Amino acid sequence: MNIFSSAPAFLALATILLGAGLGPALAQSRAGSNDEQTYDTHKNLTVAVTRFAPARAALTDFIRHRSARVQKQEETPDQLIAEFALPIRELPRLDSLTAALGYVLENNLNAHDLTSRLQELQADEQNEASQLATLKKEQAEGRPNAEQRLAWGKLTEEHTERLTRVRHQLEGIAAHAGQAYVTLRLYDEVSFPTGNRRISFVNMPGVEYGYLHLDNPKVGLTSANYQGYSLKYLVTRGKSYLNLGVYKPVGATESNEEFVNELFVVNFGQDFYPRNFGRGRRRYLNLYTSYQLGGFILTRNNDRHNEFIPNLNLGLGVELLKTRHVLIDTKGSYFVPLNSRSRDLRGLLGQASFNFVF
Repeated sequence: MNIFSSAPAFLALATILLGAGLGPALAQSRAGSNDEQTYDTHKNLTVAVTRFAPARAALTDFIRHRSARVQKQEETPDQLIAEFALPIRELPRLDSLTAALGYVLENNLNAHDLTSRLQELQADEQNEASQLATLKKEQAEGRPNAEQRLAWGKLTEEHTERLTRVRHQLEGIAAHAGQAYVTLRLYDEVSFPTGNRRISFVNMPGVEYGYLHLDNPKVGLTSANYQGYSLKYLVTRGKSYLNLGVYKPVGATESNEEFVNELFVVNFGQDFYPRNFGRGRRRYLNLYTSYQLGGFILTRNNDRHNEFIPNLNLGLGVELLKTRHVLIDTKGSYFVPLNSRSRDLRGLLGQASFNFVF
């Protein structure tokens, strides 16, 4: 029987051709080719260490001897990134090892039920096998010419490839039962103090009180002490912030026209948590170092010769209370104007602030 001389047979071929055209897209969307999808357990680990070389050696030895398969392993002088399959029974041992090596910033374990995925793949396997059998039967019963044989061959090849791909995924799910797909990142905290993590922006306005004691006040021109209030706006959890405020002389002011009666301060600052004393994650008493960079407008009694002076502050602080919604901290720093007036205006600056999530 010639398939091309029969209307029903021609319709069968059209159906097969349509299936061949849509099949790759459907197979790709439903089956996928990512081997990671054949694991029902996924684990993400990020670890910061101060002694990178011994930690890297310990983890690479663990991966070499205990992993079922290594998908990717990238090493640089200060970072290790690895993706590997690990028997689920070995996960507690991996957790213990990473906790002993350094500080675990991320440890996420996710389990997925692959039952529906397995059913979809089994249905795809039956469909592809059925279409392939129909193609072979039609080929055996028909007498196509050379062009038609070429079309048959192409269809057969496509269905065979899709069937092979589906069976490969079924075999992968069966082979990976009882295993977890682990994504591990180990980095040197000395080279990457922040770990290059994504910046977490916040909206935390607040107020800050400051008290400035000058080392070398100039008699008649500057007060020994200045105090004031400022707006302190935290913009990241890092912490990065902006300061905008005014400092006034403490006590009686001089009548000298050149006397400095106001410092209008504008600063950008950042705080950095050490590897000890809480790392910024405790509720109370987190130690940190800080810098503030900006400047201030110096104003005199006669409002003449006012000038903008850059300044740099370097300090040490303690977060007294830190929650998801409130931050209370205090710090001391050294206030350094960056111009010829530095000797007259430099000194110790104490600050205390209160911020809240808005």
